[in-house]
Amino acid sequence: MAGQTNRDTATTRRSAGADILRALIVISRRGVADARVADLSLSMTDQSILGYIVDHPGSRSTDIAQAFRLNRSTVSRQLAGLIELGVVCEKTDASGRGRPLELTDSGWAAYNEAIAILQGVVDEHLDGWTDAEVTRFAHDLQRFNTGVSGETRPRHPLEAPPVPLDSAP
Repeated sequence: MAGQTNRDTATTRRSAGADILRALIVISRRGVADARVADLSLSMTDQSILGYIVDHPGSRSTDIAQAFRLNRSTVSRQLAGLIELGVVCEKTDASGRGRPLELTDSGWAAYNEAIAILQGVVDEHLDGWTDAEVTRFAHDLQRFNTGVSGETRPRHPLEAPPVPLDSAP
């Protein structure tokens, strides 16, 4: 009997884990699709790179490659596109290999617009949930992401957006 119960529990846990994965995939797809209504449509990868630069001021392409577990040439190609788009630039006053990256004014506008759109989607989907349900869901998601090595923490939507370096007093 105990062996059967353990197998049933393991099967239920695997099934629940698969349900979580499917839900995360749907959330990601929906976020990318909904963010396409922005003035500057950025891919999920583009949004992730901008977010990394926001959350890690002074980061270089090698830092992004390491954090995302990607080949440096892959990140370099992606950054070249973002630089050409005018949303990312290399700091000109830096020396040495791998110049620090920063968002341009257009980059800040695109990033903040994407965050606002995504926050609107989340708020819409949580409409009708109780405050306790929203709090529990937020807690569970934070717990799910805590302690995962090498992961980045995106800016919390309620945090004030960082001030672009060239706008600081």
